[in-house]
Amino acid sequence: MDIFPKCSVCHQQFVFKGPAPYLLPCLHAVCETCVRSAAAGVIACSSCQTEVNLTDTRLKKDAVRQKEVFHLTVQHRPTELLCTHEDDGTQAVCWCRECEELLCEYCQNMHSSFKLTRKHVLQNLSDFKPVISNIPTPCSIHSPDSLYLFDRRCNILICGRCRFEGHADHEVEKLDVVAESILKQLDQHKTELATLQAHQQSNIQNIRRGTEITDTTSNTLTENIGHTFRTLRAQLEQREKELLTDLDGQTKGAKTTLRTRLNTCEEASKKCSEVLDYVTKVLTYASQSDLLELESSVREATRAFLDTAETQTQDIPAAVFNTNGLSKLKSNISRFGAVVTKELEEEYARVSDRETQTEHDFIAEMVIKYKNTIDDIKKRASDTIDFILGLSNECDVHLLKPDVLDKSMVLKCIHLKYDTDKVNLDRTHINTEGDLINSMSHTRSAGKGRLKNYWGTCSTIPLPLADCPQYWETETRVGLDKTLTGGILILEVGVCAEGEMDMTHCVAGRPHAYSLIVHHCTTHKGICRITWKEGKVVLHLPDTIPNTAGASHTLHYGVVYDDARKKIVFIDVKENKVMSTLDNVDCSQPLWPMFGVYNTGLLTVSMRLVEGSDINMTEEKKAMIVKALS
Repeated sequence: MDIFPKCSVCHQQFVFKGPAPYLLPCLHAVCETCVRSAAAGVIACSSCQTEVNLTDTRLKKDAVRQKEVFHLTVQHRPTELLCTHEDDGTQAVCWCRECEELLCEYCQNMHSSFKLTRKHVLQNLSDFKPVISNIPTPCSIHSPDSLYLFDRRCNILICGRCRFEGHADHEVEKLDVVAESILKQLDQHKTELATLQAHQQSNIQNIRRGTEITDTTSNTLTENIGHTFRTLRAQLEQREKELLTDLDGQTKGAKTTLRTRLNTCEEASKKCSEVLDYVTKVLTYASQSDLLELESSVREATRAFLDTAETQTQDIPAAVFNTNGLSKLKSNISRFGAVVTKELEEEYARVSDRETQTEHDFIAEMVIKYKNTIDDIKKRASDTIDFILGLSNECDVHLLKPDVLDKSMVLKCIHLKYDTDKVNLDRTHINTEGDLINSMSHTRSAGKGRLKNYWGTCSTIPLPLADCPQYWETETRVGLDKTLTGGILILEVGVCAEGEMDMTHCVAGRPHAYSLIVHHCTTHKGICRITWKEGKVVLHLPDTIPNTAGASHTLHYGVVYDDARKKIVFIDVKENKVMSTLDNVDCSQPLWPMFGVYNTGLLTVSMRLVEGSDINMTEEKKAMIVKALS
C-alpha cells in the first residue's frame, strides 16, 4: 500500500520487522539494507538529490518512522502482527506499552493476572491509536536504573549513577526539561513551516490563476489579432476590387476612344483610297485634253481631303499600376502590432505615433510656411536648406528637430549594402532575399579579396564624413537549435577601420573598432549584449533573450554614427531605448560598417539590413537619437 513510507534509495516499502529505517540529514529515510550496501560509502537521496558520505556522517535509526510503520501495520495489515511473548505464531490482539510486546488473547489474560504486569496498560489492536510513551528507558550500564538525565557535552541520556561516575563535571539537565524545550522549538518550527506552506499554497494558487488568466488573455488576443487582420485583409480586398473596377472603367473608356478613332481613320482611309483610285485611273486613261478638264476637279478634291484628314499619329493611352509607397507599406506591415504587457501599452499610449515626414514633404511645407519670408529664410539658413536639398538626392533625410534648421539636426538614413564580394563564404552567405545567413555557401567558392577570418561581411563603401548623424538598422532572426554554453557568439554589428575588419572572427576587442555583440555569457549564465570601444567593454547588459533550445527571437538594433560629434549610438529598436553611447570616437580614418553572424549548428541566424526609406523613423526614435547625441 502506498501509504507506507519508502526507502529514498531503493524505493522499497518499510515493513514491520523489516530492514530498519535510518534518518538522512535531509529528513528522508533510507533502509538498513541500502546503508550497508552503499557504494563507496555514499548514499544519494532520490527524493531531493542530496548525497551523504557515510564516512563523515553517522546515521541514526529513524524511531519516528519505525513507530509510523508499526501503527500503519496495526491499521492496515493486522494479520501480520503475531504474539511476541510466546513467539508461537499466534495472532496478536493487543499491545503492551510498558513491555513493548504484542500479546495474543492467552498471553493478554496471563499478563493481566501477574502481579508485576497487572497495572500495565494494554491497547486492543482493533481500536489502537498512536500514543506518545514516556516510559523510562533502563540504563544499559546500571540496570534497572532509568535514563532520566541528558548530558549536553556527550549528547546522551544517562542515569543517576552515570551522573556521579563518569559525568560529574558535565552540564546535565533532566530529560523532561530538555524534552519540553525541544517540544517548544518543534512547535515553533511547525508554526513557521505552516506559515511558509500557506504562503506557498497562496503562490501556487496565484500562479495557477495567472496561468488561467494567461490562457484567457491569449484566447482573447488571438481573437482580436484574427479580427484585426481579417479587417485588414477585407480592406485590402476592397481596395483591390476598387482598383480592378477603376482599371476596368479606364480600359472600357480607352477602348471606346480607340474604336471611335478607328472608325474615323477607317472612313478617312476609304475616302483616301477612292480619291487615290480615281487619280490612278486619270493617269491611266485620260488624254491631254481630258487632263486639262479634270485637273481642277482632282486638285480641289485632293486638297479638300488633305485639309480635313487627320494626318498626325495619335498616342495610344497606356495605364500603369502606381506602387509609390509600397516599400513603406510593407515596412509598416512588418512592424505593425505587438504583444506587450499592459504597463508597456500604457507607456506607448503616451507617445505620439504619427508618421514621419519625407524630405519632399518637409521641403514643400517649408516653402508654403515661409513663402512670404523666403528671402529671410535663405539668409538665415541657406546653408542648411542647400545641405538638405543636396542630401535628399542621395538618401532619405529626416530633421530631428523640425523647428531647428541646423546641420547637426539632420539625420541621414544612408543606403548601405552588404559587400557580396567580401562576404566570408566559408562561414556565411547572402541568400536570394539579401539576408546574411550564418552558414557557408554551397553554390559559390571563396575567391580573392574575400574576408577569411571575419564571420560575415562589411558594407560596400566606408562611412563618409557627412558633418551630420548617419543611421542604419539590422533586424536579425535568431533560432536556438541548442541551449548555449561557453561564451558562444550570436551576432555583431558595428564599425571599424579597414585594417581591423579581417584580423579575427569579430571586431569586438580590436583597437580601432566600435561594436555591439550578442553572445552567451559565462558570467551571467545567459545571453547578454556587450558594447565594445577600442578593445574595451563599455556596457554589459544581461538577459537579452531566454537561453531556451528551440526558441526563436527577433533582435532589432539601430546604429547612429556622427563624425561631427565623434559619437556612435547603439539603439534597441524593439525596446525603444538607447543601449549605449560611445564618445570620442576616432574619425580620423574611414570607418566601415560590419555585420557578423556566428556558429551554425548551434544557431540559425538571419540578419536583414534595414536602410534608407525602409527605416520607420518615428518621432519617439528621433527623440531618443537627439537625447543620445546631446
